[in-house]
Amino acid sequence: MKGFWLKTAQGLTPNDDAARESLHGIALHTVVQVEVSRPRNIKFHRLYWALCSAIASSIGVSRDNVSDVLKLRTGHFTVVQTKTERVRLPRSISFAKMNDAEFRQFFDQCCRVVCEELLPHLAPTKLRREIEDMVGLPTEESA
Repeated sequence: MKGFWLKTAQGLTPNDDAARESLHGIALHTVVQVEVSRPRNIKFHRLYWALCSAIASSIGVSRDNVSDVLKLRTGHFTVVQTKTERVRLPRSISFAKMNDAEFRQFFDQCCRVVCEELLPHLAPTKLRREIEDMVGLPTEESA
């Protein structure tokens, strides 16, 4: 069973009901196997969808369409060979498919693409700060 854990000075402590439930029925001092990973930052994930929404509203398409285009432009796709052609299909950016570091790199690539193709007067770092301001998130420097 998966759950979220909090690292403390004493070790790992269950941080949600799923994590607490996973301990039921296990005797004290029993060795268990644990896989540790850091979940993707939900606030950072919101930046991506804010970027997609802002572009979508300015050009009259859905944010999902913008997301698909960004995935294709950044190379985040799978190529499928049909009988007559090779088709590029956007890959998932779900929490299960990308860790935090991979998602941050993807987001930085998206900002670069947006600035190159849509907003050539704007630097990617400036675009990122504007999106952070738009959603009310502190910048990484102040966080």
